[in-house]
Amino acid sequence: MLTACARSAAVSPAVLASWEPTYVPATECRPAVRLGAVQGDGPADRPGAVVVRLTRFGSSALLDHADIAVTPLAPGDSSVRPVERRADEAMPFELALRPGSYQLGARAFGYEHRTDTVVVRAGAIDTVTLALDEYSDALRNRHNCRPRGFRHPGERACVTEQITTLLVLDRARDMASPGFRFGIGLPAGDSTAVHLVDDERVCERAARVYGLDTGPPRRVVVVDAVGFYVVYDPAEPVAFGEFNEWLVIDRRFRVLARLVL
Repeated sequence: MLTACARSAAVSPAVLASWEPTYVPATECRPAVRLGAVQGDGPADRPGAVVVRLTRFGSSALLDHADIAVTPLAPGDSSVRPVERRADEAMPFELALRPGSYQLGARAFGYEHRTDTVVVRAGAIDTVTLALDEYSDALRNRHNCRPRGFRHPGERACVTEQITTLLVLDRARDMASPGFRFGIGLPAGDSTAVHLVDDERVCERAARVYGLDTGPPRRVVVVDAVGFYVVYDPAEPVAFGEFNEWLVIDRRFRVLARLVL
């Protein structure tokens, strides 16, 4: 019965391929560039300028305690040191630069660092507005600026990469200890026998239960803690504020506990 139930949870190729277009990056994930007029005639290599405005998502107000670093991207300029600017007050940064492409790194206190490419035009003063993600929003990828970590075509439901699974294995060993089992009423078992599950049928079904049977297909780490499974999605965890959900289910995929850790 367990095998039949697990097989019924298989995800179709169409579902694996159809979810990503619904997670469109916010417009502010990209730089907003306002081109200024070119000032008069002159040589093609005459300096231009760029005005950099740092804001947060959903606001046009400038951020304080911010800094930028601008590095030439031309092959001949690889040894040039970055131009750095810092300001404790909320203000735009204006830099006079040679024409060309530059890597622009921006950060502000309480916000995630971002890196973009900007082009300086000869004789022009262009304005670049960069929206920075607050740390908590960046962690949750709230604005879809990073590619989402749900399951794509060709990927397995079971996550078994060693580095990724170490945290889940350690957590499962703690949960499998006699004291933890007794404390929240989990089935008895041998904590030394905890091991990683590499069965696609089990991972498919556990992933659906972990995700409350909604949303895109997931890739999960499943650990057999002897008497129950510990399930966790390391790429797209179910979030509770600043914490993540850890799922404990029995071998019939019935929920024993949803732990917020």
